[in-house]
Amino acid sequence: MVEASKLWFERTCSECECNDLIHPWTYTCSDATKSMLLSCIRGSYKFYAIVYLIQILMRGKKLGKKEMLEQFKLYLKSGIFGLTVGSSFVTLNCIFRNLLFTKFTYYGAVLLPCTVSGLAIYFEPAHRRILVVNLFVNLVFEYWVRTLEMKGWLRRSPGRETLIFMLGSAIFFYLMRKERENQKRTPIFWFFSPPKVSKEIGEPMTGIDGRSSACPHKGTCMNYILKGTAQLFGVGCAMTMLRTIIPKLLTPAKAIRSLSLSHLKLGLFFGGYIGIYRLIVCLLCRTNGRDSALYAIPAGFLAGTAFRAAPSTPIALAPLTSTLQIFGSWAYQKGMIPESLPLVELLYCVCQGLLFHARVMHEDVCPRYIINLMHTVTSAKADEIQSAFIQKMLRSL
Repeated sequence: MVEASKLWFERTCSECECNDLIHPWTYTCSDATKSMLLSCIRGSYKFYAIVYLIQILMRGKKLGKKEMLEQFKLYLKSGIFGLTVGSSFVTLNCIFRNLLFTKFTYYGAVLLPCTVSGLAIYFEPAHRRILVVNLFVNLVFEYWVRTLEMKGWLRRSPGRETLIFMLGSAIFFYLMRKERENQKRTPIFWFFSPPKVSKEIGEPMTGIDGRSSACPHKGTCMNYILKGTAQLFGVGCAMTMLRTIIPKLLTPAKAIRSLSLSHLKLGLFFGGYIGIYRLIVCLLCRTNGRDSALYAIPAGFLAGTAFRAAPSTPIALAPLTSTLQIFGSWAYQKGMIPESLPLVELLYCVCQGLLFHARVMHEDVCPRYIINLMHTVTSAKADEIQSAFIQKMLRSL
């Protein structure tokens, strides 16, 4: 178990040199900064290449030359953000220890420098900052849930997570449909965006053939449902295959053999999620002869049952995080939060500090995404730091 208490850390690590704790691969701080920077340049752009490929797949449509150029510019900025966060961990730690604190402290070794390095979020455009913060808030929730479970105060199970996701989806889809009527829409990265509530009135209809004039889509209801299901099923399968095959590109035969029917689970979740949602909304529109944002509540709830095909704690909590994001956006628009307050950036700094602190001090409950993120962005340098830290823990026992 990797769990470092404050008392143990300050008794064992406070007098350590930088090369003992922060950069075990080299003695000097200047060499460590250079090597970490080079590792993060490679790792950051590798990581964001996968992120942007997935985001393009999630759009479900081809990008023109202008859009591709814009995506490339965003990719370059995101890479700078990633390499700055990754490389500054070593730099800030060495600066803080040598110039300010003279020794390492439990909160000063990871939490403080990683919170400060979160200011690199300013390299990202404003609309992307919101998406990044949404992800990191979600990961903090996951970290807290795992911590409560480890302490025996909470029990997770696929059934409970499915119910949480169903309830969250019901509320979130309702808010998203209300949000479509907002002039300043909140940027949300989700599986799909539900259409705006139709103002048309139609005659009540039974069955699913044809299309009711009250439905918020073009074409027949059946085509609308099947098209969305097939599209998101393909996206889910493509995302799984990307994560499976890309790390094994140098061994194509091994990459192909690694594929199995289990890689269809994410596709079944995505496809079933949108398919059930669209089916319920269409049935309600046809039955009542009109559309309503309220239809998103039963539709989102029932659509959430598709989560059982690929249960995941981060995804189970995602509707809750996105719901809070919408409420935060509305609070800004109504003047409840001053526009001059950089809440998004401050929130990101705090979340990054907490999560990176968890990666080192509480690895057992740290979200797997953060562990993989730090491994990729730092080109495994984070693993070297963690390994040296674990060895120090074992020697002290």
